[in-house]
Amino acid sequence: MKRLLLFFLWLPLLWGEIIPGRYIVELDGEPVLARKGRAAARDLRQAIRAEQRRMRAELEGSESEVIDSIETVANALVVRISDAKVERLRRMRGVRRVHPVREFRLMLDHAAPLHKLPQSWALTGIDRAGAGVKIAIIDTGIDVEHPGFQDPSLAMPAGFPRAGSEADLAYTNSKVIVARSYADRFRRPDPDPSPRDQVGHGTGTAMAAAGVAHGSPLAAISGVAPRAYLGNYKVFGSPKVNETAPEDAVLKAIDDAVADGMDVINLSLGSDISFRPEDDLQVQALDRAAAAGVIVVVAAGNNGPDPNTVGSPATAASAISVGASHNDRVFAATAQVEGMQPFLAVPGSGPNSPEPISGSLGSAGQACSPLEPASLTGRIALIFRGVCTFEDKLNHAQRAGAIAALVYTDAERPDPIIMSVGSASLPASMVSYQNGATLARALESGQLLNATLRFLPSPLYSEPNRLARFSSRGPSVDLAIKPDLVAVGTSLYTAAQNLNPAGAVYDPSRYASQQGTSFSAPLVAGAAALLKSARPGLTVDQYRSLLINSAAAAWDGAAVQHAGAGVLDVSAALSATAAAFPVSLGFGSGPGTADLRRGLTISNVGTATEAYSLYLQARAGAASVVLSAGTVELAPRASANLEIRLSGTDLAPGSHEGYIVIQGLTSGIEARVPYWYGVASNLPQHVTILSAAGEPQAGALVNNAIQFRITDAAGLLAPGAAPVVTVVSGGGEVLEVELRDRISPGLYSVRVRTGPSPGPNVFRIEAGSAVREVTLLSR
Repeated sequence: MKRLLLFFLWLPLLWGEIIPGRYIVELDGEPVLARKGRAAARDLRQAIRAEQRRMRAELEGSESEVIDSIETVANALVVRISDAKVERLRRMRGVRRVHPVREFRLMLDHAAPLHKLPQSWALTGIDRAGAGVKIAIIDTGIDVEHPGFQDPSLAMPAGFPRAGSEADLAYTNSKVIVARSYADRFRRPDPDPSPRDQVGHGTGTAMAAAGVAHGSPLAAISGVAPRAYLGNYKVFGSPKVNETAPEDAVLKAIDDAVADGMDVINLSLGSDISFRPEDDLQVQALDRAAAAGVIVVVAAGNNGPDPNTVGSPATAASAISVGASHNDRVFAATAQVEGMQPFLAVPGSGPNSPEPISGSLGSAGQACSPLEPASLTGRIALIFRGVCTFEDKLNHAQRAGAIAALVYTDAERPDPIIMSVGSASLPASMVSYQNGATLARALESGQLLNATLRFLPSPLYSEPNRLARFSSRGPSVDLAIKPDLVAVGTSLYTAAQNLNPAGAVYDPSRYASQQGTSFSAPLVAGAAALLKSARPGLTVDQYRSLLINSAAAAWDGAAVQHAGAGVLDVSAALSATAAAFPVSLGFGSGPGTADLRRGLTISNVGTATEAYSLYLQARAGAASVVLSAGTVELAPRASANLEIRLSGTDLAPGSHEGYIVIQGLTSGIEARVPYWYGVASNLPQHVTILSAAGEPQAGALVNNAIQFRITDAAGLLAPGAAPVVTVVSGGGEVLEVELRDRISPGLYSVRVRTGPSPGPNVFRIEAGSAVREVTLLSR
């Protein structure tokens, strides 16, 4: 539980990640889902509402305004109050905890064969895939007019459609049966408070999960569960206005999704700074939703490749946390420079030219500041990825006369990505660091380089057996194994919006290629819907296990804390008979001498008696793992409880991990339960940046300007690291480096003063041999 004395630290700690003057007041009484079995749901709600009415009067008498209530997954009131007066709320009788409102950020076609979807559709019939199951998309909205969400053959379920207002019913149809917007919770008045998607992210994730099969400009595409229903819960607003989601809006959306009877919830959002699960209200809400029978799927985050970077609320024990693997093709264009082989180039998200653009290359550096007028007239700007937005880079280059831009990425992120360029209109592509550095060196030597950029993409083969570099890795903040599994999260061709060019997922064609764990998660959410429809009557824990533990073995070198149980295999999940609880065995961390025991329950969820062979598949480390039984035979619905013992002496620092394999002797299908134990080295290996202040004022005092964590090679905290933060350039000053472990394990916060002039402020963080530089671009 959160200690009250810590709360006053949260406001400065989460600068840029919380909303001043808004709090979630958690009351002493349990929510509806925690009181199940004691009385009828209607009576429970009446009791909770009576408690909340009493508290409303007292809260409003304390100079606070109650703006919302939550009763299903949490018993809480959302209030506005001056930050200086919030302490009086914590002292009130009946108040359990007070939570500052955090902000959350947004974290198909060819993925189908990689996850065995054609085989799955053959088993279920694509016309029945996900039938009757309802998936909640808590995101930026859904473009209900998109071809991916038109299926007049679907019958509207009883009690639907549902919406936040009568007017919002216009954003429902036979496929999208719920339309709720939480625009009244946004930080600023939004130009579009409706459930309509101005960003495109929610439209893309909804398509991946359950879009109907149809033709698109590049391919025939379908969501994983095309016959499932969708619920639209819009918690993000318009681009440039409300680009983050308030925590109270997300919590209310979860509450509504459970009350609306959604079977699956997809959350492709999160916060990079994870609290301990017992202190995280979002995590607790998701655990309650899962206990109520809802399958919860959460994107693990895009803060890789460092370990210990899984975001909140993907740390929830009951959620299926999803990392990202590579697709087996990329949609790529080319950059051709005279005298060189063509470079693979990835077009940005903006309105790129259908015709090739040719011109000489001109160096534009990072293009984070205005460039000399006419310095790039008629030329293609070569731009280094750097620290500012792609939108600013392209606009600066265009104002200097550039006809196009070729951006190259940096050494830490060597592969090109799809640039989100906002409203910038300059045609642009990105190439790899290696290719871009080659061109930059040639320009520095005085060579004239004539280039041609071709923007129309075509599918090219790419090696799929890789974890995406950006995918967040475990261990989780509580040393659990997260993510649980991985799914395709690169080069996903999915639906886009064509309403607002400033949106991150915009294309006039209404389709775009995207990447991120944001798009891995809905593939699993769709798989959950397909599985629940095809195999009704199982528990949430059993559905979770079938999806996670039947995952295909990951490629060589994929650590347990990188890929969990492996790669989503929907066909195996449909056919498997063994379900395991828990889905993974985290033994935590400790010294080199260990003797630990964990319980593992195996259930037969098939329709016939099945014998299972159990054996160990060690992956790394020398720890001994012993199973209490090598075989079990189970009748349908029967279970067996096993003991798993992990032991060893003089174990080397690092990860000791592998899989317990449960093989059905009749079905032949394997379930793989990952296990992990960490031995700390206390040798810093990673300085992981969790947040950095965006565009502070020149000469300003910036609290929590940089927040970071130091871990060893296994992702365990290095408590004796004693980091040193110094100024590299920019004229700034480091004022304080503070360890805030009470808030989030191993979290360091840096207070700085930026340099007197606008521009980059570069700081270096050193912890032993681990070094990381961070640039704050002041204005």
